[in-house]
Amino acid sequence: MTAAALAGTSRGGSGLREVNPRRDMEGIATLLETAFAGELDPYGLHMVREMRAFGRAGWLGWLVGRLFLPPAAYPLGFVWLEQGRVVGNASLLPVSGFPQRWVMANVAVDPDHRRRGIARALVKSSLDLARARGGLEVVLQVRRGNQGAEALYTGMRFEVLTTRTTWSRPAGGRLPRIEPSLSVSVRRRATGEWSQQWDLARRFHPEGLLWPFPADASLFRPKPLEGFLDMGGRSHWVSVEAGQVVGSLSSYIDSSRPGWRVVLIVRPEQQGTAEGPLVAALQGANAEGLAVSLDYEAEVAEEVFLAHGFRPEHTLRWMRLALD
Repeated sequence: MTAAALAGTSRGGSGLREVNPRRDMEGIATLLETAFAGELDPYGLHMVREMRAFGRAGWLGWLVGRLFLPPAAYPLGFVWLEQGRVVGNASLLPVSGFPQRWVMANVAVDPDHRRRGIARALVKSSLDLARARGGLEVVLQVRRGNQGAEALYTGMRFEVLTTRTTWSRPAGGRLPRIEPSLSVSVRRRATGEWSQQWDLARRFHPEGLLWPFPADASLFRPKPLEGFLDMGGRSHWVSVEAGQVVGSLSSYIDSSRPGWRVVLIVRPEQQGTAEGPLVAALQGANAEGLAVSLDYEAEVAEEVFLAHGFRPEHTLRWMRLALD
């Protein structure tokens, strides 16, 4: 059943309509908490609670919330109502700096209203909206093992870009000391080597490294005077073997969650061996014992991350649909 057909059956505050953050924020927050029970990380739980609090405050909360909540709390997209209650949602946002790439998030249906085609209607309408706004592609994440969601997106011609595990190490303490490898040399990146980092990224991760952005040279391109001054918490290391850069690690202060956000790239031939020395290089830059998080290919170098005090948070499939 299509979105239009489903919406056409709505009467008296039921059916599909575009999201209105001022009216729907509290309802969406309740839906997300119910639909993703046990899956939300602390950051997600905090955002949901803030959305509910600002939503209950009416128009003033909606206005003030724009100063404190992330853009994800004020998305485009659609909700599905049953007798005035939000039972379905799909959020849609353009990717900052890449207006032709849109990200779909928070596709959720209340458990008591599933298997009625609501999710498909929400997704289809969101795709039409992105297309109408000039989008050329839509990307989303789905938790690995969520067979129903994967089947829905695959049936709508989304393709899997990659499957990645998010690893995190809490704040406090230093990374364990690991003996360096004799075959791999890890050192601070020379300024002129940034192009080799970028070459690794576009060759092996064209889908992107920091969700939801595509691969972009600005992650690695030096800022003015970066070699002489501390430029906002950016640090870069390279792993060199036989004179060739075979891996790199870049760390950034993350504005969305406390601590370091790490981008780790290793050539496939060196995976499983080059990650350890690169991660160990974080010790020098993390004297404060800040939290560290990174996304890495699922089921690769897991023992390395565990040995360095990391724990897996979740494993997500990154999916993409090109809008014809």
